[in-house]
Amino acid sequence: MKIFASLIAFAVTLALTAPALAEGGGPTHHTKEELKEKMNLLFPPKEVNKDDQIIPAKPELTSPEYFAAIKGETVQLKWKEAKDAQEYHVQVATDANFKWLVADDQHVKATTFDVSKLEAGKHYFWRVASVRPNNWSTHRKSYFAMSMFETPATAETAPAK
Repeated sequence: MKIFASLIAFAVTLALTAPALAEGGGPTHHTKEELKEKMNLLFPPKEVNKDDQIIPAKPELTSPEYFAAIKGETVQLKWKEAKDAQEYHVQVATDANFKWLVADDQHVKATTFDVSKLEAGKHYFWRVASVRPNNWSTHRKSYFAMSMFETPATAETAPAK
């Protein structure tokens, strides 16, 4: 009985659609370009903002020089303004892998950064990257420029011999 009902339903569907197919209401064939045009009308391609594709230049570190000896508890890090940079990401750490961060500021507007509470007898590694905050879709940040300095041990902090 189920087969008979299915055949009846098929026959009725065929009888109703056959005249429409005969009159040209059937499937139409479009070229690839026509389909592309129709799809772009439905889903327009995203417009590319050229400013979002600008890669900021890598900053050039100026002070303190590589392996400079810093006396005291503070230092001012300096670098040259990088082309197309809107702000800078500055990190200072006590290890070369930047695991033990002393400072981490992702929104530095100036080309200087003050670090305080330095401990004597340590090496400090620092790096700066140029950032374009609105470039989330492409290249937001330049490569880091890296350097290091040391805080030599004083007579008070030197280990006894």
